[in-house]
Amino acid sequence: METTSDREAPSASGGQPGFVVRPASPGDARSFLEMWRTVVAEKRYVRGETVGRSAGYYRRRYFRRSWTREQASLVAVHGDRVIGHLNVSREDGPMTGHVASLGMAVAPDWRGRGVGSALLVEAIRWAKEMRVEKLALSVYPHNEAALALYRKFGFQEEGRLTGHSKKSIGYLDEIVMGLWLVPRSR
Repeated sequence: METTSDREAPSASGGQPGFVVRPASPGDARSFLEMWRTVVAEKRYVRGETVGRSAGYYRRRYFRRSWTREQASLVAVHGDRVIGHLNVSREDGPMTGHVASLGMAVAPDWRGRGVGSALLVEAIRWAKEMRVEKLALSVYPHNEAALALYRKFGFQEEGRLTGHSKKSIGYLDEIVMGLWLVPRSR
């Protein structure tokens, strides 16, 4: 299946080479895990503070079927290095099956260079193709770059979960955001 994700993203500013956004494959597991460990170690932008799964887990379970009706697991790749990842999963159940939740991480040295935007473009394309009506996410209030990115794509703040994450630095709020992909009926 050829998708727009198989094409190279535009070159980053400053003359840096571009990157490719595509569905993840089992061969991405080791590089993904290196990137994920780096992001988790920052203890700032994602809920987890430790990585408990092996490359084998991601290879066998997480990246084997990465573009289905229920979920998409996307990677941004520069050469053979995973520099970003986005997972979007449809909610379970008849009352929430129209919603898909997403989470994203970008390698620190690639932030601000279009990786998050390219991943979101593909996630939205997946959602429309799979007839998802709404995308949802949560983000920490101090993650100003992510908030700006989500707002740029039309996500709206829908609420705040106070003290929702209990991390080693204390309790953190989470801002809940949503993006309707179809006209909302009441």
